Amino acid sequence: MTTSKIKIKLGAIEVEYEGSESFLKEELPALLTAVSDLYQRSTGGNGTNADVGNDSKGQSTGGPSAALPTQANGKTILGTTNTIAQRLQVKSGPDLLLAAAARLTIVENREVFTRQQLLDEMKTATAYVRSTYLTNLGRTLTNMVKDGTLNEARTGQFALSASRREELETRLA
Repeated sequence: MTTSKIKIKLGAIEVEYEGSESFLKEELPALLTAVSDLYQRSTGGNGTNADVGNDSKGQSTGGPSAALPTQANGKTILGTTNTIAQRLQVKSGPDLLLAAAARLTIVENREVFTRQQLLDEMKTATAYVRSTYLTNLGRTLTNMVKDGTLNEARTGQFALSASRREELETRLA
């Protein structure tokens, strides 16, 4: 397997990837579109980073635009993790993790989230969460990165793959 490396920087937005070449071949167009869209949202289309703040480490804090719900196919997607889990017919830990990731990404407009944020989001789905789902979170995350559902953006930080996000937006719209 060939390992490839890519780094994209637009203003304050920086994406870095190291991994399989096949991922880049399949996902690079969607990645470039997502980075371009994120840059446009963060600058308000005027080249200044008005809506996105940075913490003391220079990491994006999201700012006001991060709270706006996503629109898919012209429909605004809203809902709790319970609601998303119900719509996705959650029956397992990986299913619930996917529902939590969908809420963080699609509803809360977070491009990247941590393991702790996923765990906290899963716990809010009181109708679906089981203690075994929470104790197996590490294994579930590893498997979802391996199968391409999630990407590890940085150590300990995850993002839905572009193809999975598109599929979820369609299912939830």
